[in-house]
Amino acid sequence: MSQAFATYGLSVVTDRALPDARDGLKPVQRRILAGMLDARYLASRPTVKSAEVVGLILGNYHPHGDVSVYEAAARMSQPFTMRYPLIEGQGNMGSEDGDAPAAYRYTEMRLSPLAEALMADIERDTVPLHPTYKQDPKVQEPDYLPGRIPPIVNPSSGIAVGLSTNIPPHNLGEVMRACIALLDHPDMTVEQIMTYIQGPDFSQGGRVIGIDGIKDYFTTGKGRIIVRADVRLEETPRSRSLIVTQIPPIGRDKLKTSIVKAINARKLEGLMPDLRDESDTEKGTRIVLELRKDADAAQTLMQLFKETDLQIALSFQMVFLFGESMQPGRQPKQVGVVELLNYWNGHQIDVFTRRTQYDLRKAQERLHVVEGLVIGAANAEQIVKIFQQAEDRTAARREIEARYKLTAIQSDVIASMTLSQVTRLDSSKYAREREELQTRIQELQYLLADRKALISALKKEMQQLIKQFGDERRTIIDAENHVLTPIEKVESLHEREPLLIGFTRNNALKALPIDAYRPKGKNGNAVYTPVRGDEQLRQLVAATTQDYLLCVCSSGRVCQIATHRIPVTTRSQKGELIHDLLRLSPNEEVVSVLPVDAYDEDRYLVIFSASGKVKKSPLSEYKATDVDGIQDMKLADGDTVATALISYGRGEYVVSTDNALTLRFSDEQLRSQGRGGQGVAAIALNKGGTVVSASYLDSEPAIEADRDIFSVTNLLVVTEGGKAKKVPIGQFAPKGRATAGVLTIELPANDHVVQTMLTQEDDTFLIIVANGKNEQAIVKKAADIKTFLRPHAGEAIVTGPVHRIIKL
Repeated sequence: MSQAFATYGLSVVTDRALPDARDGLKPVQRRILAGMLDARYLASRPTVKSAEVVGLILGNYHPHGDVSVYEAAARMSQPFTMRYPLIEGQGNMGSEDGDAPAAYRYTEMRLSPLAEALMADIERDTVPLHPTYKQDPKVQEPDYLPGRIPPIVNPSSGIAVGLSTNIPPHNLGEVMRACIALLDHPDMTVEQIMTYIQGPDFSQGGRVIGIDGIKDYFTTGKGRIIVRADVRLEETPRSRSLIVTQIPPIGRDKLKTSIVKAINARKLEGLMPDLRDESDTEKGTRIVLELRKDADAAQTLMQLFKETDLQIALSFQMVFLFGESMQPGRQPKQVGVVELLNYWNGHQIDVFTRRTQYDLRKAQERLHVVEGLVIGAANAEQIVKIFQQAEDRTAARREIEARYKLTAIQSDVIASMTLSQVTRLDSSKYAREREELQTRIQELQYLLADRKALISALKKEMQQLIKQFGDERRTIIDAENHVLTPIEKVESLHEREPLLIGFTRNNALKALPIDAYRPKGKNGNAVYTPVRGDEQLRQLVAATTQDYLLCVCSSGRVCQIATHRIPVTTRSQKGELIHDLLRLSPNEEVVSVLPVDAYDEDRYLVIFSASGKVKKSPLSEYKATDVDGIQDMKLADGDTVATALISYGRGEYVVSTDNALTLRFSDEQLRSQGRGGQGVAAIALNKGGTVVSASYLDSEPAIEADRDIFSVTNLLVVTEGGKAKKVPIGQFAPKGRATAGVLTIELPANDHVVQTMLTQEDDTFLIIVANGKNEQAIVKKAADIKTFLRPHAGEAIVTGPVHRIIKL
């Protein structure tokens, strides 16, 4: 019994449960990859049925059940299991939610490019091969692979008899750079190696708290670390939620089960009982935990870490099989990172040396043949005569060998040719090949003779692998934090970054970089040129990624969308159609977009209608607005919203009509009212016309800047015919609300005011001009537009019909 158990235990340790330190693979994984390579199921070829792969491995390599083979192959294809998948799967290969892969008759697979790199040069006598259990001399399997990828890049775990291993994944680029450094300094300390390898790098991301556990397993191969999920705070006008975007290396199903269990046990009083999993394959993990109104986000998050699997402890024990060069791994050993990578470096040097020796041997063999072909080409006519006069090919070969002092190999090559091939031998071609081979042989001999040159060549290949397969780290190493350190603040899901929101004539919204329209120039001098690629802008507003966008519709409804939901593009790219972002009626369109960062009681949404009505409501009334929208201003039949703006309830309004009338009145004359009102008269349209523009003149900045804002502010007036001028705001005396305006500009026949806008001298504008069926945006500085009194007709600044002006 003891002898049988010892045999069984040794078999489990060496042939099943533990990975080899040279390639990081268990036998079943190695057999799958080697069998797929031998069958040419390559990344450059179409996928094949998984059943075909399983049948191949069972029939030729693995004397066990089909379940073990398919499970191992499926795991190697899962990006949430392997940090760098070795198999490309097609079909249902399982999910993070604990779903099992579909049956192997439904799925397909092939090798990944990384797996091909792992087995590169296996055909060049770099690793030992032995017959499989099939005992067919044509079917052989490697004892280990060339292993061009370090063994700790992908995770591995296994339980043997009296031994177990649990190896965390690491970032390929970091580990390869550490191996390159170890080639020069193999006696590096753990502290030095940690300047290259920060710690484990899990495919799901997460955050490792503290570095003591990392130091432990880097030093001894055994350690314990704490991993937390990445949780951010998302605030909407209606609610606050904790959003889980990255999780520890545990299935989403287990994570959600632990949270629900803690909620049911009343251990998470700060959370609503509803848990929403909004994860998908494109955007990744997104688990929404809605906070109660009075809950403290930081305290609730600490409870989550304490009571659920959002924080887990992981124990590592890095046990690998070791062996001598060209011998299978038979000695299990627990090792630290430095010792392991030095051993792997030694394996790489051995593989590189054996590959170089193989290449040298093949080059020398080919040179020997080429030298015989050079002689044969020089004496082609005599060789043909020898063939013709000889009794058979064997006699001809002996004659050629004796006359030209060739070896048996050289004479065999020539003797195996047809007469026409002999007559076509090109001496110059073989002379060039001989020179190339001689040069190649010298290079290979130099590499074998000079260890520094060989290691230098190996480093270049490692750097190439980093360039080809390296990627960014996913797991954050929080070295300064401690698991018991209280959380003071939960970071926002969306970092506050400035951007521009563009609203276009084809009813699309897009987010742009904040400097998208900033003028470019040399030596700090701005150069203003015609702008292309602006996609027919109607409005351009500055916002941040944490703002919300109030969209005022022509019908008087108001919708709202978070700015981070608007796709970020370039000027030349199209935005997202507004009907795809908001729920609008077919005959409804957005008139104004207004960014809002907070819903204060002392700020107001002011809406102007085309017939001269105005309604002012506190921003707090719109806190619950969403993409569905709410009815706001009640409009009379035939009326429509002309424009909208945000005010502070302390300044003045300047309202202009298309027939060149402008009224300036104080905000004190406009009473605030709730949503759903009809509004009051803003300007009396006794001479007809419709409202086209409204601006808000805030009086508070004048006090802060210690200057009279009314003396430096002008009203920019632009007509459809391309005329424009600036009028000092002082030319428009404040009047009572609901009175008639005063003349703004003298209009020629068939012309009308397109837009007016309050400006300062350092402002810059885009003038949107019709250009056939398209539009052209022309950049103008306010300082370049002349100032005239009200009755003046202005001057032409552009040619062609003007559609609108946009302040940059």
